[in-house]
Amino acid sequence: MRKNKRNEIITATISLVAKKGVSGSSVRLIAEEAGVTEGALYRHFASKEDLCHQAYCQIVAEMAAEKERILQSSVAFALKIREWVRVTYEYFDRFPDAFTFVILTHHDFPDSLSEITTRQGQVLTQMIRAAVAAEELAPVIPEHAVSHFTGVMLNIPRLIGEGFLERPASAYTEEVVTAICRIFEVHEPKEVPTGA
Repeated sequence: MRKNKRNEIITATISLVAKKGVSGSSVRLIAEEAGVTEGALYRHFASKEDLCHQAYCQIVAEMAAEKERILQSSVAFALKIREWVRVTYEYFDRFPDAFTFVILTHHDFPDSLSEITTRQGQVLTQMIRAAVAAEELAPVIPEHAVSHFTGVMLNIPRLIGEGFLERPASAYTEEVVTAICRIFEVHEPKEVPTGA
C-alpha cells in the first residue's frame, strides 16, 4: 500500500471518529471511507485502537509543538494566554475534524500512553506554574487553573460543533481571552505578540 493510502486511512479515521465517536466508527466504515479493503487497513494497523492511537499522536505532536513554543516565549503571561487561545482556535478553524478527534472525543488509550494524551495539559500547567513563580499570576492550584482555562476555551469549538455558534472560532478569541484574564485576575494583553 502506498504511503498516501496510509494517510488516507488516518484521515478517514479522524473524520469518522469526529462525527460518530470511537465506538460508532468500525474498521469496515473506516476502510470504506478511505476507499480500501479491511485487509489493506490491517496491513498497516494492528487494530482500530492502533489506528486511533497513531492518528491521535500525529495530531497532538503538531498541536503541542505550537503550545511548547508559547511556553518558551518570553512575553507576559497575558500575551501567552492570547497566543494559546489564538493558536487553538486557528487549528480548530483549519482542521475541525482533527481538533474534535483529539480534544472533544473520549479515547480509552492505556495508561502507558498517558504522556501523549496529557501533553498539552502538561504544557499549560507549566505555563501557569511559571506565571505564578514570576508573580504574574496569584498562587493557584495548577490543575484547577488548567480546568478553568480549558473549560472556557474549549466551549467555543464544542458549541460551534453542536451548531449553537457560528464559525470561525477565531472570531471569539478576544472575548475568550478577556474571560480567562478575568478568571485569573490578570490584566488583558495590550499588544499582539509577533512570533511570541
